[in-house]
Amino acid sequence: MGYRILCVLCLAGVLLSGCATESKDAAKRDVAGPYQTWDDVIKRWVGGQVTDLYVELGPPNLHPHQMEDGTIQMVWDFAIDRMPGQADAYELLPLYGGNVNCQLHFFADQTGKILRGERVGCA
Repeated sequence: MGYRILCVLCLAGVLLSGCATESKDAAKRDVAGPYQTWDDVIKRWVGGQVTDLYVELGPPNLHPHQMEDGTIQMVWDFAIDRMPGQADAYELLPLYGGNVNCQLHFFADQTGKILRGERVGCA
C-alpha cells in the first residue's frame, strides 16, 4: 500500500514540474502590451513554435527556405505588403513611421521550434 502512495506522489510531482516548466515558457510569450522594440519581438519568440509565430505575425512574406545547417529561415519584410497577423490587428508591433526598412529573420529546427532570430534594419 505504501508503495502505491509513493508512486502516486512521484507521478504527481513529475506532472506538476512539467506543467510549471511549460507555464514559464508559455508565459514568456504572453503579450502584456505593445512591443517596445523589434528586439523584444525576437526575444519573445526564441524557444516558441513556428505555428504560433505565424498567428502573431502572419505568414512570412518572403518564401521560407532551408539553410545548410538544416534550419529553416523565415523572413518578414515590413517594407513590403504582407498578410497581417494578430500583432497587426491589436497594434502590438513597435511604432514606426511611414518609411519602414525592417526585416525580422527567424530560424527554426525541423520540429518547428524557433532557435534564434535577428533583425535587419529596424531602427
